[in-house]
Amino acid sequence: MYITRKAMEYLNPKINRTYMNEVLKILTEKEKRIFLEMSDYDKFHSLEVYKKLKKTELKNDEKYLKLALLHDCGKGNVSIVTRVLHKLGIKTKLKNHANKSFEKLVKINEEIAILAKNHHNKEYSQEMNIFQKCDDES
Repeated sequence: MYITRKAMEYLNPKINRTYMNEVLKILTEKEKRIFLEMSDYDKFHSLEVYKKLKKTELKNDEKYLKLALLHDCGKGNVSIVTRVLHKLGIKTKLKNHANKSFEKLVKINEEIAILAKNHHNKEYSQEMNIFQKCDDES
């Protein structure tokens, strides 16, 4: 069921324009450019993480809201097959997406870059645990 839902979201991501307009206001021009360069699916996923994060105690934490939008910017445009293999635990080029996100962001916003690099680190911080729950559910 999960894989089917994710496949449908990948093939036809429905981007919520209300959230899109809201998030474009909190990103700097350089951050916005990175966000808009992401695949439609990754933008959709990031907006879903953002939406869930807005319902947590991090709802006013700008750095985590920005992280929600930019954490997967290192994935690039990869096929659905690669994404499924990655979700199944098979090593793909997505394995290093957190480091690639860091590299894209470090000269623009070092704090967000460090968070993006650690967004899968289960022992990073209590705030990151909240973020990861939202990411996993999206």
